[in-house]
Amino acid sequence: MNKEAFHFIREHYAPARVCLVGLSDPLYELVRMGQANITPDHERSKWNHAFLLGEQRGWLWWKRTYILESDFHFSFRERQSIDGPLESLLEKWCVDSIEHACVLGMPLTSEEEQKVLAKASEIAHDKRYRYPVRGLFGTLWAMATRRLQRRNIFDMKYAIQCATYVRMCYQAIDKDPLANSTDDISNTSPERLWQSPSFTVRHEWHRPPG
Repeated sequence: MNKEAFHFIREHYAPARVCLVGLSDPLYELVRMGQANITPDHERSKWNHAFLLGEQRGWLWWKRTYILESDFHFSFRERQSIDGPLESLLEKWCVDSIEHACVLGMPLTSEEEQKVLAKASEIAHDKRYRYPVRGLFGTLWAMATRRLQRRNIFDMKYAIQCATYVRMCYQAIDKDPLANSTDDISNTSPERLWQSPSFTVRHEWHRPPG
């Protein structure tokens, strides 16, 4: 585990804040490269995944930080299959290959924080939702062809990518961070969340070079 990234995110923790991460694994590199069409400098994005910071449970220094996300993962070794929204532990993304991390927030009341997390939990417990792997490539295609304003070509009723999940949860309190964007919600990306001026709290961590 990358303890530096882990402690950075914990330092800036608040319920319902948005966390972005960028990993160097091949599939995640593809996602970061695909977003180069929408970055300000047209270089690859730093970000490949977005999730919400959920509750902290435990006692004093034994507290663990839970996250709410939409993800797809299958492992023969771990005999584990993940497909869609779920609750996980922060440690899941603080792996050795992490290169970038960002915590984003906006002024929220305690009631608004709880409403965001309640919506996230509601979706996570709805077994109809799935992470659309084809939809991910549909978004990359929309970026390449500059058609982000159109519905994802692989979108389905209960398809929900990671950044779409975050956006839907904030819509529950009428504070969509991309309310002024022309991007269709089915094409929401981590890079667009990072670009949103709605997030007035912004903390970034980057792995030192070398």
